[in-house]
Amino acid sequence: MQMKHVLDRVAIADQPTEDDLMAIKECGFVAVVNLRNHGEPEQPLSPAGEGEKAREIGLDYLHVGVGGAPLTREGVVAVIEFIELHSNRGDVLVHCRKGGRAAALVALREAVKREWDAEQAAARAKTELGVELEGGLRTMIENYLREHHSAS
Repeated sequence: MQMKHVLDRVAIADQPTEDDLMAIKECGFVAVVNLRNHGEPEQPLSPAGEGEKAREIGLDYLHVGVGGAPLTREGVVAVIEFIELHSNRGDVLVHCRKGGRAAALVALREAVKREWDAEQAAARAKTELGVELEGGLRTMIENYLREHHSAS
């Protein structure tokens, strides 16, 4: 598993294995957010199976599938609230297949929290978080911010 801390208590990663979940628990992580959809390729554990394993070893777990459809307000709020709650107690791992969606959702959390607009989000994610938002992921974040967090 390739992992990168992008905030003090938040890391992004590609797909963890059962051994990776054990290792992050031992390193002080308290929670995992899985952004993969059921049935994606290279998925050693289904989202439900990963949740069972995570909870079994003492990690809190949230699954919000992110894919081709636009982001929902409900899903984004769930991810943001979960990260906020758990990052006060320890590190939170946000993952997908290769880490791109994880980077995008953590960047979106920061955009909402810091009131970045759609035009600022990608540039500030790069300079302040060290993550690149390109192509469809950038568009997904910009569209969400325009629809749900435009300046009044």
